[in-house]
Amino acid sequence: MEERITRLHGQGMIDLHFDLPMFLYDNRDRENVLATDFLPEFEAGDIGTVATGIYIEDQYLPDRALEVALAQVARTYVEVEHCDRFAICRSYAEIKHTREQGKIALLIAMEGAEPLGTDLNLLRIFYELGLRVIGLTHARSNAAGSGGVFAATGSSPKGLARFGCEVVRECERLGLILDLAHINPAGFDDILENTTRPVIVSHSNARKYYDIERNISDEQIKRVGARGGVIGINSVLVSSKKEDATLDRYVDHIAHVIDLIGIDGVGIGFDFFEFIYRRWSESERADFHRKFPHVHFIPDLLQHGQARNLTAKLIERGFKDDQIEKILFRNWMRIFETLL
Repeated sequence: MEERITRLHGQGMIDLHFDLPMFLYDNRDRENVLATDFLPEFEAGDIGTVATGIYIEDQYLPDRALEVALAQVARTYVEVEHCDRFAICRSYAEIKHTREQGKIALLIAMEGAEPLGTDLNLLRIFYELGLRVIGLTHARSNAAGSGGVFAATGSSPKGLARFGCEVVRECERLGLILDLAHINPAGFDDILENTTRPVIVSHSNARKYYDIERNISDEQIKRVGARGGVIGINSVLVSSKKEDATLDRYVDHIAHVIDLIGIDGVGIGFDFFEFIYRRWSESERADFHRKFPHVHFIPDLLQHGQARNLTAKLIERGFKDDQIEKILFRNWMRIFETLL
């Protein structure tokens, strides 16, 4: 089993959502955080490419959103400069070259358009800094649109704002990957209506197993698949019940997406943040659970070092080698080749 997993991981697993820049910014008084805190786990899990998401915490909104976002990008560059095992990539060719060198490729992503304010020109600035993946919202609303709520109903009925439509069109012009994770259902529809290229959902799950508007419905899954897009399965939204937050249920989400749109439409978007959660105070944890009461960690899939557990479960569940390779990296690489 271990030899088979090692072979399947030979190209390096791809994770399309990791809240790394925020953590690097919060720990900016330390040096070599990337090498000491994350490299061992990446290596243990055979991680090859990671999309690192800029995210602005509520405490910095609205006035410091741009400042903190730029500082998160800066800290990412500084950390990569101090560890030659990583490279920030801007294209499919750069990702391939980085992997051929045995390094871990980092893509800069943005989770929520708050750093842009209402200035479309700033999108170009972030693009020049390396931004290649963008989702317009998190759980809240901003000048671009509204996020899906962590409940079966209750999201804003409004679609994208005019600024959101402008951002979407500019993303297509520049060549940014549009990420529909977190967007509310009306905004989801508007993004598809304003685009023609494949779109992705970097870290989400099927409402069939966890019925909240933050996740995606069968119809939404089919629409992403019809565009040739990919849905990354999230490790913390697999079930509203703690006892069902298991690897088997995680694989259930993968299997459901495959049933709807085929093996080419599913990937990994772990959204690991237990490493952040465990550093919080009791009051910070309580505040988090008030906002997101049914978010549960999978005990044997808490961080990248445990990624081989997922592959073992896929094998146990009867997935063939070529299917596993598509889930772990080939489908995302196809997206990069198409869009970057």
